[in-house]
Amino acid sequence: MALFATVILLLVSTDSWTHCLYDHHDSATFFASGKAWMSGMVPYVDFSDSKGPLLWLIYGVGYLISPRTVHGVLLLTCLCYAFIFWWLFKTARIYLKDDPKAAMASMATAVSIFFPVVRYETRAEDFALFFLVWALYHVCRLLHDDQVDARRQTIRASIVLGVGMAATLLIKYNVSAILGVMALFVLHFAWRQRTGLWRSLGWMALSAALFLLPFVIYMLAVGCLDDFIHEYFMVNMEVVARQHAHMRHPIFLLIAHRYTVGINLLVNGLSALASAWLTHRYRAFVFVVFLATVLLTVTNAFWLYYYAICAPFLCFGITALLRRIKIPPLLLERGQGGEAVLVIVIVLSMHLAWGGSWWFKGEPEKQAFNDYVRIMSQVDRPRIIYYNTCTAGFGIPVQSLPGCKYWTSQSGATQIMNDNQLEAIKNKEADFVFSLKDYDNPALFDSLGYHRHNNASSLPMLLYSVD
Repeated sequence: MALFATVILLLVSTDSWTHCLYDHHDSATFFASGKAWMSGMVPYVDFSDSKGPLLWLIYGVGYLISPRTVHGVLLLTCLCYAFIFWWLFKTARIYLKDDPKAAMASMATAVSIFFPVVRYETRAEDFALFFLVWALYHVCRLLHDDQVDARRQTIRASIVLGVGMAATLLIKYNVSAILGVMALFVLHFAWRQRTGLWRSLGWMALSAALFLLPFVIYMLAVGCLDDFIHEYFMVNMEVVARQHAHMRHPIFLLIAHRYTVGINLLVNGLSALASAWLTHRYRAFVFVVFLATVLLTVTNAFWLYYYAICAPFLCFGITALLRRIKIPPLLLERGQGGEAVLVIVIVLSMHLAWGGSWWFKGEPEKQAFNDYVRIMSQVDRPRIIYYNTCTAGFGIPVQSLPGCKYWTSQSGATQIMNDNQLEAIKNKEADFVFSLKDYDNPALFDSLGYHRHNNASSLPMLLYSVD
């Protein structure tokens, strides 16, 4: 599973050598946030964004591994997906009792996980998926494996859920609610089987608290706990409310623009429904969790990558199919390698058809990117602001740092965020400012003494530097 995941990521990940840096956006934001934290800046005080500190910590470790590239993040992503496919394999094995078939079910799920319409960059969903699949395996084993020690597995599932809910709370907290639905099933099982309802709840609370404790201690020590609560919860809610007020409804966006995502969701939903034929108790569990995942996603999915969290449910449909198919032992043993190659070819073909910043494409964009990097490299660890635009990968090779607290614009940004950027630009707190070509304001930058660096490529951003 580790080899399989690594080969796919080396081929299609935007963090791999097969892709250029200029097409990094959300991942560049996370990388810059992790880098800022590792460089001594205080999260939610010196810099802020809509994501949680665990995601920034992961990217910060990736930065420490490789400070001027995203290859450190690629290494961590390979490790993450090795475990994701391993737990999918173990989940399928609960129902198949057959290692080769379970491996085939796990690998087939990659077609949904790496569906390029919903998974192009490495984002929060990738690392949240780690905890979702981990918990899904342990709860399925508890509810559906008749030979498991119910009392011990209840404790294991409770601990994993507690850690998972705490971890996803510090990455992207809507995933915590999905794990909360799983927790309700575990608690019901504990009550029904008399394996210790309160004990199960206690293990969930204790494991969650122990996971959260180091983050709380750190934030108290540097004085940013109040800022974290305000920014991550209160401000995020306001930003989401502004998105709902100013953007098309997420369901409309799904139907109108990406019917392929709807087809992918339908296949995953039917796969979750097929899990009912794999067990004789708690037959609705997987489908209920899938419905909860969709409902908790679709309400705020202004961007299609939110649906990436729904991908692993395909494993259950493939498992149900393989359970009904008789494959000769010799063909089954040899078929695993063939299927792995086939899945890798399918995933690669989808990504090639989708497009992207492949190393063999986009010469004008690569040249413009390198020109901007060369200009910024004249300043040691420059400070950057992305004015009225999202982050891009320009600052990665020069180890740039955020130029103000709200250094990159969010969809649904508040007036305070916009004012913070503008004030920092006027005070020349940043060495460089990026602005979208479509929303450029040359009169403003000229009046403030900034020098404009044009690019004739399709890159949507212009660079301004302090004269």
